[in-house]
Amino acid sequence: MPGQNALLCQVAVSVHAVSRRGSSPLHWRLFLPQGWAEDRARCAKAGVPPEIGHRTKQRIALDLVDELDQWGLAPPLVVADSDYGTNVAFRLGLTARGIRWLPAVTGHTVVLPATGAPVTAWARRRPSITVDQVAADHRYRARRFVYRPRTADHPARSGWFVAIPVHIAGIIEREHVAATADRLLSRRTLLVQWKRKRGGNVFRSWITDLPADTPLAVLVRHATSRWCIETDYREMEQALGLGDYEGRTYRGFHHHLALVSAAHLFCLEHRLNPKDEGTASASTRSYSAPDRADRLPAALPRLPPRV
Repeated sequence: MPGQNALLCQVAVSVHAVSRRGSSPLHWRLFLPQGWAEDRARCAKAGVPPEIGHRTKQRIALDLVDELDQWGLAPPLVVADSDYGTNVAFRLGLTARGIRWLPAVTGHTVVLPATGAPVTAWARRRPSITVDQVAADHRYRARRFVYRPRTADHPARSGWFVAIPVHIAGIIEREHVAATADRLLSRRTLLVQWKRKRGGNVFRSWITDLPADTPLAVLVRHATSRWCIETDYREMEQALGLGDYEGRTYRGFHHHLALVSAAHLFCLEHRLNPKDEGTASASTRSYSAPDRADRLPAALPRLPPRV
């Protein structure tokens, strides 16, 4: 049936914590398309709370960041794909929250090379160019980095990277800056990756508000940390049932995601802290009792309603 996949597809925005030791999802939120949100009868049947309406994925991501902040888990840096990196409101939202950002951008993103001289929002003396165009002029400076070492399950990943000072110069960006007091475009750093030193197009590119003197190795490490999230998704889909939910309720969908996330975090802790004989991690420690009866709680907690 035409459009069946679109009708059955459930899309969620997720936020993951990533470190050198591992990564795991922290928060999820179902994305409601405009058509769904406007059909209140269908939303009521699916158990969507009345206050939940259509919000863009970028707006949902900012909401999740706010909730994480309330839990004491405000991120020091946000890395995201180009759906978020090319969205001016998303970047401005992170800046307003005091959070640094390093999202991916497309090769068609409009920028101005930064020379150190102030550039006003509507400067006409210097024409704007795209990320791919400015990258070509700096390819000779690219350095090779291995950003994922070889493991038993994955081959090593490497690429050629260069950092370029630029100003983001798209129309929406310029309109926002023109409304500020100084009307000056901020200096940003464009990070570009190629698969090879010579030959081939730009593989990936990112833009960041991290300090201009941030070492290239640090930029590469943060930008390429997204492969950890891709690995998370693959593990959750193949081993933990992320894609097995077949329900049709808002609450049930989030319950399923919470259980999958908890299982993923348990597996991560078990992998990082394998139990030796006679030892146990904090979250997997069990207590002993003389017999089975003593191990049963006096009363089981009340289960939530079925969804």
